[in-house]
Amino acid sequence: MSAELREALTAAGASALVPKVIDPNLFELLQRYSPLIESLPSQKINTTTYYFNTRNQLSSGGAVTDGGARQVSVGNYVQSSFTVKNLQVVGAVTGFAEEVTADVIGDLRAREIMGAIRSLRWDTEQMLVAGNAGATQYGPYPQFDGLASLINTFSGGNNAGQNAIDAAGANISISLLNQLMDLVETYTAEQVTNNDWMLVMSSTAEGALASLLTNQQRFVDKVEIVPGLVVPSYRNTPIVRSSYLGTRGNAMGTVTGSTATTGGTLAAGTYKYVVAPVMSRQGEAAASSEVSVTTTGSTSTITLSFSTPSGFQSSSPQHYMVYRTALGGATGTETLLGVVDATVGLQADGVTPILTTSIVDTGATLVPQNGSTVPAQSPAAYVGTNTGLKPRSVGYEDIYLMSRDRNNILRPYVRDIQPKDVYPTTSSPDSMPFAVVSDTCLAVRGPQWVGRLARVAPTL
Repeated sequence: MSAELREALTAAGASALVPKVIDPNLFELLQRYSPLIESLPSQKINTTTYYFNTRNQLSSGGAVTDGGARQVSVGNYVQSSFTVKNLQVVGAVTGFAEEVTADVIGDLRAREIMGAIRSLRWDTEQMLVAGNAGATQYGPYPQFDGLASLINTFSGGNNAGQNAIDAAGANISISLLNQLMDLVETYTAEQVTNNDWMLVMSSTAEGALASLLTNQQRFVDKVEIVPGLVVPSYRNTPIVRSSYLGTRGNAMGTVTGSTATTGGTLAAGTYKYVVAPVMSRQGEAAASSEVSVTTTGSTSTITLSFSTPSGFQSSSPQHYMVYRTALGGATGTETLLGVVDATVGLQADGVTPILTTSIVDTGATLVPQNGSTVPAQSPAAYVGTNTGLKPRSVGYEDIYLMSRDRNNILRPYVRDIQPKDVYPTTSSPDSMPFAVVSDTCLAVRGPQWVGRLARVAPTL
């Protein structure tokens, strides 16, 4: 063997010569449970507003003497409506990008369109759970009301149409679920323990419930509520997982408060606030730490300032829940004062949003603003005020029991998620833009046919 020293060319030294092999299978990092679109009955309509009639009184009758008669009576009918709202995703790829990625991903534009369809489904699901029409009615992104806005009567019992229970941070329990089911069944006089109903909860809540049912596993069955969707059940009621009911560990950042002595109607004294964002593709996050502000006159306003929060997987705020104590109220006694749009308006390009960075409490309404920019029009009164609804802490969740009968709840639509071609422009001739459009709303025909167990803190 030659005694001469010879160089060894290692793989590192030959790195420029090593071919790069890219797996054509695309890994989807973002995933959600979004069951309501599939599980709720839906119906195509050809108008902007879904109208329906309700009979809320029957003819009265009872005992009578032989040959006697009772007074003539008839049923009572009322008409209600829900307005369909539009949803949209816009995207684009260039022709050059389409060509150079073809060997790895195939049709890049088609992949992007499929991703846009998925994301729009998630946006729709979030609105089905947490949308608020009143707070966003004058903004560039008007929402429809979701479950959180429609199912929020926390007191009064059946006579007052109560459909929500505050768990106040308690862990999920058989007792709480039975209370929820009894609340709905007592009013509706319908058996809720069958496939026409469903319990909607997070995977965490379902896991905590499963641990309670370990000793009863042989009595817990699985059911198929739509083709291919097989889920566990409790008391024969299907349990459906949702990714939109918990805080996911996210909370609002620091909120600071200041006051002015003109422009409002707040009486002199101390008010305490917390603010919670409702995030895209997530739902309501945990509330901020409490901020206390003292006013000195009868015409005061209070401004709550903050940085725009970022939620799970960079989700963005859709609107804000503002909770406030009574004048001079104790720490931790905040209830929902109102709901505020997270977008003040649009920039000059007509597309880029101007996000809310402060909220002004005038004593009559809540006004979103960004510096000196305020909406051209805001609600004249607080939207969604509810003394029964209290703020969430990290880990708090909601559980819903809801009918799946179209006579009780329906998702009407005109166009149910359709891709649309958008044509290139002279300023970007190589672009291949596209849009995905949809429209829908949540028509809860009978609010007592949905029950809400609020602020549950499931522990695994």
